[in-house]
Amino acid sequence: MTDQQDGNGPDVSRRNYLKAGGLTLSSLSFASLGSAAETRAESSSRNDTTERPGQSPDRVLIKNGTIVPVDPDVGVRRNADLFVEDGQIQTIARHVEAPTAEVIDASDSIVLPGFVNAHLHTWEAGVRGIAGNWSFLEYLEKMLGEISGQYRPRDAYLGNLFGAVEQLNAGATTVLDWFHIANSPGHTNRAIDGLEDAGIRAVFTHGPPGDNSAKWWDDSTEPHPADVRRLNRERFPANDGLLTLAMGIRGPDYSTDDVVTHDIELARELGIPASMHIGSLGPGGVSTLDELGLLGDDLNYIHANRLTEEEFELIGDSGGSVSTTPEVEMQMGMGMPALRKTLDAGAIPSVGVDIVSNVSGDMFTQTRMALQVQRALDNQPTVERNEQIETVSLTARRALELATIDGARALGLADDIGSLTPGKRADITLIETDDISTSPVHDPVETVVFQAGLANVDTVLVDGTIVKRNGLLYNETARKHQDRLVRSGRRILREADLL
Repeated sequence: MTDQQDGNGPDVSRRNYLKAGGLTLSSLSFASLGSAAETRAESSSRNDTTERPGQSPDRVLIKNGTIVPVDPDVGVRRNADLFVEDGQIQTIARHVEAPTAEVIDASDSIVLPGFVNAHLHTWEAGVRGIAGNWSFLEYLEKMLGEISGQYRPRDAYLGNLFGAVEQLNAGATTVLDWFHIANSPGHTNRAIDGLEDAGIRAVFTHGPPGDNSAKWWDDSTEPHPADVRRLNRERFPANDGLLTLAMGIRGPDYSTDDVVTHDIELARELGIPASMHIGSLGPGGVSTLDELGLLGDDLNYIHANRLTEEEFELIGDSGGSVSTTPEVEMQMGMGMPALRKTLDAGAIPSVGVDIVSNVSGDMFTQTRMALQVQRALDNQPTVERNEQIETVSLTARRALELATIDGARALGLADDIGSLTPGKRADITLIETDDISTSPVHDPVETVVFQAGLANVDTVLVDGTIVKRNGLLYNETARKHQDRLVRSGRRILREADLL
């Protein structure tokens, strides 16, 4: 059984809350919102009568903030107001009158679009911090060969719930959730339930089962599981809400040409995008897609480190997107992040965390690393000539675009999110500026990109719903069941003989 909050919580001050004393570990992160029970069997699908987490006022007025909209037509505004009605951004102006609105004081905050985490295996939250010394081949062997088969439906639920709540806590309002433990319809249903109960915006990317790595990842002759048709019909009939559907295919690096053709044609029949890991083992995969006549703007390429320049040109010319996860890629020996090649080819760039079984789950770290690593790579020819660079190659503003509007473009959501543009949905993050690590603010973009971290994320809205405020998460389900995640992860690792 799980619990679901009713959305009517107190607006407590984080500083007063922390002074109360005698707090449990979960109380340091979660606000207590009162009780409301949700009855759901461990393997059942979501009860449609349950309410969304968070507080959902019809009208929200964010006052006196430094607004960084990531929209050149709007521009940075200081001491400005942002008005939200029915989940949509209505107005950004010097002074907005909205007498009945819920007011959020942003006088000590930078207001920006929520981060878009363009690649995350959310379910791995339950096995956090075990892969920090693994190579890519060790990851394939241990995570997809030993751990993933031990997951039960309730483990998939807990991993996705807490993995998504972690993203919200760190200011990411949207994730592409690449789910490759679709071991049964129950696993998949509960994973989707976890995203719903977190209150995040997500592209649920249905992948293969995790119960037989040789069958699914070694030149596989198995087509994508047909259960994706059920999901498209039953769980995502409109495919236009907070959660949308995509397919996580193995692609040419891990499956035969016949399977690749089948999977991409299936995604196009269903009218959903397809995402694939490619280029981490070597080049040639995109050339294969080109030879098969399968390239298109509905394809998302993950990592892509070892692809050739010609392959990047094919991606750019076809309108595809590339998701780089710099920290994981460099540790695991996939190659250097391919951000420059992506940009030069005109492909859509984006940044993701990938796996919290290995690295920190916050987008601040990955965005900063993507920027600085690419700067270093761009600088290197000059350094090798024993000369000094005159200007840096990429700006902080470009990095912020990678983590917001570019991520939205990569996920096909740029019409709705990714910038604070009137008419778009209100996915918003507030960064506190009165902290020792962020004060004083001279350039708000540089403060966000270089100075801020997850500890500075004060308030988060998803589609106008307040899911974090004053540093406290509004999610009763997660607050009450943090201990279940710990027990789940320990059992999984014991059964995989890794604990």
